[in-house]
Amino acid sequence: MSLTIVTAADAAFARTLAQFLKSVRRHGIGTTARIAVYDLGLDPAERESLAARFAFAEFLPFSLVPYPAHVAPAAGTYAWKPLVIADAAERFGGRLFWFDSATLFHGPLDAPLAELDRLGTYTLSGQSNLAERCAAEIRDRLAVEPEFLDRQIRVGGVVGLDLARPAARDLLIDWAELSLDPKVFIPARPDHSHNADQAILSILLFRAQKRGDLTLNAGDIDISSPWPVRWMSSRNKIDTSRPAWTDPLQRLWHRAYKAGDRLNLRWQDFYRRRVLGLHRFPKEHFQTFVMRAGDSVPTPVPTPALSYYADPFLWQRDGRTWLFVEEFEYLEQRGRLVAMELGEDLTPGPAVPVLPIREHASFPFLFEAEGTLYMLPETCAMGALDLYQCERFPDKWRRVRRIFEGRDAVDSLLFRHEDWWWLVTCEKPAGADGPRWLTACRARDLLSGGFQPLPVNDEKIFADAKNGLGRGAGGVFADGDGLLRVMQKNTGYYGQGTEVRRMAGLETGDYRETAVGAGHPLADLARLASPHHVSMAGDTVAFDLRTRLGFVSGLPWIGRRLNRLDPAAKRFLAGDPHVLAGIAGAVSRLVDETRPVDGRRPSSARRDGG
Repeated sequence: MSLTIVTAADAAFARTLAQFLKSVRRHGIGTTARIAVYDLGLDPAERESLAARFAFAEFLPFSLVPYPAHVAPAAGTYAWKPLVIADAAERFGGRLFWFDSATLFHGPLDAPLAELDRLGTYTLSGQSNLAERCAAEIRDRLAVEPEFLDRQIRVGGVVGLDLARPAARDLLIDWAELSLDPKVFIPARPDHSHNADQAILSILLFRAQKRGDLTLNAGDIDISSPWPVRWMSSRNKIDTSRPAWTDPLQRLWHRAYKAGDRLNLRWQDFYRRRVLGLHRFPKEHFQTFVMRAGDSVPTPVPTPALSYYADPFLWQRDGRTWLFVEEFEYLEQRGRLVAMELGEDLTPGPAVPVLPIREHASFPFLFEAEGTLYMLPETCAMGALDLYQCERFPDKWRRVRRIFEGRDAVDSLLFRHEDWWWLVTCEKPAGADGPRWLTACRARDLLSGGFQPLPVNDEKIFADAKNGLGRGAGGVFADGDGLLRVMQKNTGYYGQGTEVRRMAGLETGDYRETAVGAGHPLADLARLASPHHVSMAGDTVAFDLRTRLGFVSGLPWIGRRLNRLDPAAKRFLAGDPHVLAGIAGAVSRLVDETRPVDGRRPSSARRDGG
């Protein structure tokens, strides 16, 4: 089947185009493929010179007259690119590869051609996700599926299409049609938060993949990637303000910069994950425990080597109890979410990964609405708060809503009370320094209603605190007097302990919290075990606590003696019989006197109707 290599350039890219064509000739690509160069505004003399120097290339006109003004290269929308590719597809058919004119080849095209023949399309991934490179108003206009938002963007500088495949043809038709809409193809933004050609291409590719029409190939473009494909190099633009004799030096600079960038990225990746992760190992560790009412001692949950489990949430389904936790992996310096079934003796089964996203994830808050299970995990590394729906329990989840964007929200609670959905969290603007503060908002509809902020947000409660004080520390509980939130009470260090807070003002929207003192089973458990997190399902309670604090705390024997943990945590970890007896009593009372607010029953109803 025929192969056509397509590119385009205007006068500003004439010298860049020349080095592209040199690269084509150097690697013999022009002997096996048609080379089509579209003229977007080359100087006539420059075009004549290029045509003479590179006789293997066919120079083609591209008139902007039939198209709206935003299609012109000067508009900065890149709307001309899908139209150029569509014109080439109509002229030549067969297999077609688009390359930006700033591309240089480092060898033949055997690898991408093999993937194109196998899959029918070929694109490369960037390192940013779709939400970072597609403006929110464009996502809204195209009703982009929330599940696509954290997927790596597919760049527009390398696009391969086998036009004998219907999926490839349909993709190009849709891309070209959308490029004619000036409300979709808007100009690229200086902060790189929007690039229309690759953003729209990515959305179309993700949708085609979801329908099962095509499969996307692996491979990263050489932009901020430690391990990109090596057969090509992108963004080798020649600066025309400098004399022509500097062109080889500019190419050398690009090559040296990219090599140095790759080495730096690899080192940064190794340092961030391996070095910092192992640096964290001796001084930070959490242990998760599960306990049924009537048990005399909590059951510790074993953790894999070089990992710990934290933020435990329990869920009961079909008469079986499951434990969802964050597994923090020291060698990756990142948390991921896993679930495991608990046996009759509370022994956990194999850990099943859930919600496989690239960024750190923790706090897998679970609730049910109208028979559907949802998760609201902490993913503040993405600068967003997302809601996921369970499609296959326990491992398959789909993002169904982005609740917040551009906000650093942690350990969030989402529950229904009366006729409202309430969201209580601690947050700050994404990228901002300093502590987060308590915020609350509410919405009528879980999946589409706007969450209305409440007056308490302006008070910035906990904004002057340290160590994460005020963050959520487990589920929402209901007792005979109303609703309770467990929050982190970290006066000395992160993970130090918890405090139980009664929520009020839900009926009027004047949200308030007050501390619950000794005598309440949840407060007694917090006082005796110094947990970092507490949750409950049925007659089973789960909690975790920090077991290492400071570098010496990880050493045998002496580390235990010198560990600067809260005294309550030390007494519990030492197996103090009085502490264990008190915890057993608190857990039994907790199961008897409270229930978790998990969406299965109205949160305003008292336990057993009381």
